[in-house]
Amino acid sequence: MTPLETWREEIESLSAGQIVLIRVETEQPENVLRIPADFPGRPVIVRLLTQEPFVRQFIQAHALNVNYTGEEGAFHFILLNMARAADWQGREADLLAHEYGHIWLAAKGYKSPAYADRCLATATGDIVQHILVREEAARRGFDYPAFWKQIHDSWLERETPVTEPPQLDACQKLLLISEWIDATLAFEEGGWANRDAYLRLLSQRHPTLQPAVEELAAWLSDADLWDHGTYQSALQHVARTLARMVE
Repeated sequence: MTPLETWREEIESLSAGQIVLIRVETEQPENVLRIPADFPGRPVIVRLLTQEPFVRQFIQAHALNVNYTGEEGAFHFILLNMARAADWQGREADLLAHEYGHIWLAAKGYKSPAYADRCLATATGDIVQHILVREEAARRGFDYPAFWKQIHDSWLERETPVTEPPQLDACQKLLLISEWIDATLAFEEGGWANRDAYLRLLSQRHPTLQPAVEELAAWLSDADLWDHGTYQSALQHVARTLARMVE
């Protein structure tokens, strides 16, 4: 049994929910999302893909996970955005392990926030959960940071020469803060040659966001997030800080 299969079995035993992997294709030139004709819980995903906020979030992501319990059953859906599959070539197991990490946390009682503002909920949950996901995935032998570095090295090469980057909307600011904190904490002790260049470029482009990034990174680095009470406090602290950034 592979490490991914072992983790899957553990999650399904903990939660009594089934992990369902869905490869979502983008059909061109219509730019229409296509899903397989049959899989467990398909009506749930059909409903999600008719919701514009969810679709906007999905097409910007490599993968999303959705925990669902309802009349159709209990499922942990992982949606892979196949339009971006080239980004994870050779590292699909690491990408899936990252999604398994989020699902495993939920099964262990580390729930994601459920705010009305989907973008605030996503950014808040990612900022806090990614710290724990990285630790657990590494303990199980996965190397998600290698995938992270690969896509951000490409981004840095593409964006460094750009003198007039586009303005960010409120949601994009929150998601950028999340990635900025990831880079700050995940490679604090080294391991990514381009970390300083990446952080420097973000600081130059978005100086008004930097104080929040630094405050949150410092606060989280000192917090025992495996403690459930501290975990909940972290979610609340991060959400309040992010909400102030887009008022």
